[in-house]
Amino acid sequence: MNIPTTLLDAIMILVLSILAAAMVIWFFVMRRRVLKLIRNVTVELEKYFEPVDKNYILLGYIVGYRAVYDLSNGDKLYIVLTTTPKYSLLYYLILLLTRRRDRLHLALKPYRRFVFREVHAVYEGDKRLHQKLLSDLGKRVESLSKDVIEVNEARYIVYHKSPDDLELVRRLLQESKVFIYKLSAYEYENLVEVIADISSGNAVAVAEILKDFSKAVTRAVPKQR
Repeated sequence: MNIPTTLLDAIMILVLSILAAAMVIWFFVMRRRVLKLIRNVTVELEKYFEPVDKNYILLGYIVGYRAVYDLSNGDKLYIVLTTTPKYSLLYYLILLLTRRRDRLHLALKPYRRFVFREVHAVYEGDKRLHQKLLSDLGKRVESLSKDVIEVNEARYIVYHKSPDDLELVRRLLQESKVFIYKLSAYEYENLVEVIADISSGNAVAVAEILKDFSKAVTRAVPKQR
């Protein structure tokens, strides 16, 4: 049975019209969710850290931002919040396949404390993040031991100087309420960082991990007499 060309054209136009309408509705609904996520994360971070000064740089429309907080104790907090383009219905399907998620990157540079334990843990499934870590470490990685641990069905590559660091990393990952992509304590840069999945909007959970991690890998600067 041959279907008239005019009928096929009408069906095609109807399908395209429905798809176009769905994409428009999807865009506005997801855009509202992304903006709400960005707003909630920002409010939670400012409430938690109570910065005395702050500076934001937008990365793009509903993409995220970079920020620097000056804290009351002299510490500096560097923030990068990035969201995935889930407001595009077609791209959202790709996100599901690639498992890309919204991320929050917190890096603390202490003022009166110093990092004394060089330790890094990176999610094995994120090859790009692992390569970036190796690039940052350079030849320093040769002085670190390397192990692979599994926590909550996720595998992490850990670079460390002491076996105690493995238990520290394992405990932090197990206690975390959000998925952690990377934990790093840079001894020479005196920097402590956490990169986590922020799709849930639970910025406080990420901040708590940073706080606990920083407390474990830093020491107070001795007072001069």
